[in-house]
Amino acid sequence: MQPYRSTDMWEADVRVKGRNAALARWAYLVMFAALMASAAGTLARAENHDCGESPDPSSYVAQSGDTEDAQHITMERSFAGQGRLDLDVCSGELHIKRGHGERLTLRIETASNPDLKMRAYVKTLDVAGDHATISLQFPHKVHAVVVLELPSTTSLKSEINLGAGKFYLDADGIKGDREVNLGAGDAYLTMADDRGYASFEANVGMGSFHDHRPGGRNSHFIISCNYQGKGNGSLQVNVGASSIDIDPARGGTI
Repeated sequence: MQPYRSTDMWEADVRVKGRNAALARWAYLVMFAALMASAAGTLARAENHDCGESPDPSSYVAQSGDTEDAQHITMERSFAGQGRLDLDVCSGELHIKRGHGERLTLRIETASNPDLKMRAYVKTLDVAGDHATISLQFPHKVHAVVVLELPSTTSLKSEINLGAGKFYLDADGIKGDREVNLGAGDAYLTMADDRGYASFEANVGMGSFHDHRPGGRNSHFIISCNYQGKGNGSLQVNVGASSIDIDPARGGTI
């Protein structure tokens, strides 16, 4: 298998001179400052319990089939996966997986009882037609584990934002154009090879990048990597502080 083609602005084999080098360094420092500012803000809010205490008013409306108890809530909606997904999670452990059929399934479990009912922290669950909007505000202290299962279609455009925590993405199973923004924490991507994307961009403001695929590389400190693949769609993963880890077999356990 041929090594993955990538470019890393901080590798020695990338050489630009004179004015181009200065401009490249300046642009990268601006990106680094923005990522670090985002990470500091989101992490501070989560750890200071400003994340969901008290939560914003919820627009969630329970439907037939939704279940809830003191530490669990499960919701399922019809969703063909042909349009757009906007997902915002303040704090916790987030898993994005391939589901079954034309259904969107959201499962949330907390390690301890929150102060309010579980539904109070589901700020938005709006799934209508080709657009799904989800916003969750579980407090950092309850250690929420969120699992979202989606249809696998190349026409889905996803923007996923996690303030602070751990993020797991089945990048081979979830297709389309995918943008992931993690303020502070670790992002784990399951990718067997380069057939899950046409382009893949990974940025870390401060931390590390580990690609465990054959021919992959490790990088540290400030990272910006670009890959070209044999598949469809784009994948962009931005982490303010901590790490991105690519594993052919990693799926994460609940």
